[in-house]
Amino acid sequence: MQTEIKEISSVEYELTLHVPAEELQPELDRLLRQIRARVQLKGFRPGKAPLSLVKKLYGDEVALELAERKIREALEQAVLEPGTYKVIGRPRVLRLDYKPDADLHAVLRFGVRPEFELKPLDQETIPRLVHQVTDEEVEEAIKRLQKEEAELVDLPADTPLGAEDYAVVDLQRLDEATGTPIIGEKEEGVSFFLDDPRLREELRQALLGKKAGETVRVDLPHGDEEAGEPAHTHRYEVRVRETKRRELPALDAEFIQKISRGQASDEAGLRELVRKELQARWDQESRELLEQEIMHRLLTLHPIPVPESAVEMVLDEFVEDVRQRNNGRLPEDFDETAFRHANRALAEQQARWKFIFDKVVETFGIEVTEEDIQAFFEKQADPESGLSAEQLRQFYESIPGLIDQVRSRLLHQKVFDTLAEQFKLEDLDREAYIERLKAQRESAEARNPE
Repeated sequence: MQTEIKEISSVEYELTLHVPAEELQPELDRLLRQIRARVQLKGFRPGKAPLSLVKKLYGDEVALELAERKIREALEQAVLEPGTYKVIGRPRVLRLDYKPDADLHAVLRFGVRPEFELKPLDQETIPRLVHQVTDEEVEEAIKRLQKEEAELVDLPADTPLGAEDYAVVDLQRLDEATGTPIIGEKEEGVSFFLDDPRLREELRQALLGKKAGETVRVDLPHGDEEAGEPAHTHRYEVRVRETKRRELPALDAEFIQKISRGQASDEAGLRELVRKELQARWDQESRELLEQEIMHRLLTLHPIPVPESAVEMVLDEFVEDVRQRNNGRLPEDFDETAFRHANRALAEQQARWKFIFDKVVETFGIEVTEEDIQAFFEKQADPESGLSAEQLRQFYESIPGLIDQVRSRLLHQKVFDTLAEQFKLEDLDREAYIERLKAQRESAEARNPE
């Protein structure tokens, strides 16, 4: 067996394999004899058929099995056992020439982990969103809770619709030239709140101040300009069938106990609870945005090459995710080739990030300890419900792979905590942060015009 390894790029290598026919012949004959002992050929007793006939019938199949075996041996002996190459993913067979009684020639391409060092980060500045929940936000949140529990009551006939009221309407499309109704273009009993942010502003403004039984004509836009659809309008006659108003529940002890799930008993306690929940959401959003900024900056600073095998591994994960979201089967109309092509750029970016992530772990010696895992369960435990940290851990350990997910989650947190310490962080309030993102987007569009 002769092998040769050639460097194609810093992350791609080719292994060329050549095995003479005379070296392969003993193994080929042995495999053919094994098949002869198993198969029943007409006119011959079991195991007594001529080897030449067995070769004629099964030779190509046996040759492929032998070739694959030799390729695995060559890969093991020339690439994996010496440990010279940090192979990633599955090698690809680019060429395979072999028929019974002939020489074997094969070419494999395999990928390796890119070799690189992390760039210094101490002079890199990234923005961090910082927001403290205001009294106004707390009051707005409490009002939303009241709205969710509110009862709808009919408005008196002479009371016009207000900005937060509820309407049930009929929408009749009109011919724009004649103003007459278009048959089959009527929607009846369409209901909505006028403060619903998804409601067309033209319809909202047309209905404000209207009463039950009144009609109004309005032009509503159609088409999605962002999707490239031409913008145009349709004219409608809108008849107001019903008008209602929310009757907000009082902030009494019973209501507070209900919406706080027993965690608050008076208005002061409810406001404090709501403030903590809102602040936790803002802090979580701030962390997620910061992680995105860190990831984006590291990808920009490390444009390392990615082997094709690593990209294919990520694409395999994408396909498996589709399979799992469809009860373990790919949809019948699923075009895997087109799917892999459409997601290749994203897969390459994710593969590059995995290499950078691993390099951060290696560089800073980050690891998840047993103490970290125990602390996780202590934090997640709920003594009031009787769920101890030990019981929670036993549950996780009873489900295969769940502890590994915890370990992966904790490693993720540790990596980003470590990276955040390396950067200069510029704390910005909500308005300044939005302006920064807008400026970055405009700058990116200027560098990469369509």
